[in-house]
Amino acid sequence: MTAQSGVQILKKKVALLPGRPGVYRMLSAAGKVLYVGKAKNLKKRVISYTKYDKLPVRLQRMVAEVADLVVVETASEAEAFLLENELIKKYRPYYNILLKDDKSFPYIFISGHHDFPRVTKYRGSRVEKGEYWGPYASFPAVNEALQTLQKVFLLRTCTDHVFACRTRPCLLYQIKRCSGPCAGLISQKDYAASVKQAKDFMNGKNTEIQKRLLQQMQKHSAALEFEQAMALRDRVAALNQMQSYADGTLDKSIDADFIAVYQAGADAAVQVFFFRRGQNGGTHAVFLTDVADETPQTLLESFIGQFYQDLPAPHEIISNTDLSDKEGIEKALTNKNQHVVKLINRVLGARRKILERAEVNAKESLVRHLTETGLQKNMLKELAGLLKLQELNKVEVYDNSHIQGTSAVGALISAGPNGFMKNGYRRFNIERAKAGDDFAMMREVMTRRLRRGKAEDNLPDLMLIDGGLGQLSSVIQVMDALDIHVPVMAVAKGPERDAGNEKLFVPGSKEPILLEHNSALLHFIQRLRDEAHRFAVGSHRIKRRKNTQRATLDEIEGIGPHRRKILIQHFGSPRAVLEASLPELMQVEGINENIAKKIYTFSHK
Repeated sequence: MTAQSGVQILKKKVALLPGRPGVYRMLSAAGKVLYVGKAKNLKKRVISYTKYDKLPVRLQRMVAEVADLVVVETASEAEAFLLENELIKKYRPYYNILLKDDKSFPYIFISGHHDFPRVTKYRGSRVEKGEYWGPYASFPAVNEALQTLQKVFLLRTCTDHVFACRTRPCLLYQIKRCSGPCAGLISQKDYAASVKQAKDFMNGKNTEIQKRLLQQMQKHSAALEFEQAMALRDRVAALNQMQSYADGTLDKSIDADFIAVYQAGADAAVQVFFFRRGQNGGTHAVFLTDVADETPQTLLESFIGQFYQDLPAPHEIISNTDLSDKEGIEKALTNKNQHVVKLINRVLGARRKILERAEVNAKESLVRHLTETGLQKNMLKELAGLLKLQELNKVEVYDNSHIQGTSAVGALISAGPNGFMKNGYRRFNIERAKAGDDFAMMREVMTRRLRRGKAEDNLPDLMLIDGGLGQLSSVIQVMDALDIHVPVMAVAKGPERDAGNEKLFVPGSKEPILLEHNSALLHFIQRLRDEAHRFAVGSHRIKRRKNTQRATLDEIEGIGPHRRKILIQHFGSPRAVLEASLPELMQVEGINENIAKKIYTFSHK
């Protein structure tokens, strides 16, 4: 395809386009989606792409690849805005501005189906019955909020299965983080009152709760009940800590995200500060690359459309940049979230201070990101030079973990110019290789990875193997058998298995490559290897824990696969089965008194 052919294709399509709102997709000759856009007037918008000389370089490259155009009419601009971002998420077009960080955010969750509801952190689709508060920017932020809720309101965090099986309170009761409902140390009525107070607090009704706690504290103090008074004092202190803000106190009813865009050449950062009901939920930064041809307004519009595709939008989105189609985006977000959403870019007072802080953070985050990215790119360039490769955009590192061949797991991590690529991490349950045969384990992992990579046309620029010549030979055998050849290098630990004396092996040579002990490249390779090892060990521990619990049940006489399945389905986990009381075991369908006694005796011997 050429630029002129792409322009001619678009000119032919324009003649058939309506002058109404809609979404369009630019397609390549292979049918791949190159770009997704929305328009108030489809005809006028697509005509602009035929003026080739006036387009930014990025869009000129796109037009040169265009072989077809697909259009979907919508009833309004708001509907076009929502559909555009659904299609961007689905197709991930190369020429669109894409949010590379596709994470979901954690929430505080109070269950709604139990006589003694639990409070916990929650991430994922909000399908469980109960109430949610958030989002929080990270798990540390939500953990801090959760700990405060435990200290102030003494709500349980254990699962329903653990709660049902306990007869004595756990350590959380001893350290005053739970009121002990599992052991009957608080009535259902009093516990329900604590739950209501926690919900009121999360909904911003802080003053009433604090006043009530202070009154109770004074009452206990006047009655010389100093231990109870001190406990309430600690709860009030925890409440005060959660209500403190670095930028002054906000209106407790505020429900807003503060968004600042900072652009420097071809790179940009978008910083988000979460505030829900006046409480600070932390900050989150997103980085955009290859956006030299974009304005802060277009960056913000793309960000808002994709960021709130799955995340519920707050009542206010306060930004440092105005939007050209503010009313249309407000209407789209309002319809999607079923409450009024306002886009604001001019604020005063405490809101202005937070927005300014977001702007400073956006700039500082981008500077740090570019510095780290620059170092990463330099290291990849130096590694490519060492191995006589043109460039390295994707490196995969492999490691296996097991204990004497049991619970064997293979792991791969991915890294590129922007750092570790978490969406490229993979686990492999090793089942076929003989226990303890490290080379066979490596062959099993590499066979599965290379076959899938070839089928999906998704192979890395370099494979790093944690091991020596034996592991390297195993990988080469797999590559030869599958007729797939990817640059590969093995990283062997030193003679004393100490960092700094690693030997690097490449195909075709038995002599290792030795780098200087203080070499920056060696430290970079060690960092890649250590991350693969961390991921492999973590995966192994998860598998070993599951296998151990299953094996424990199998040791009980009379428990076979069928009864084990029934028990786990009833109690939720092997551990809960072993913690169950005799009457609870006897209530399980298919478990008679004799079997229940064997389980109880085994777990309590």
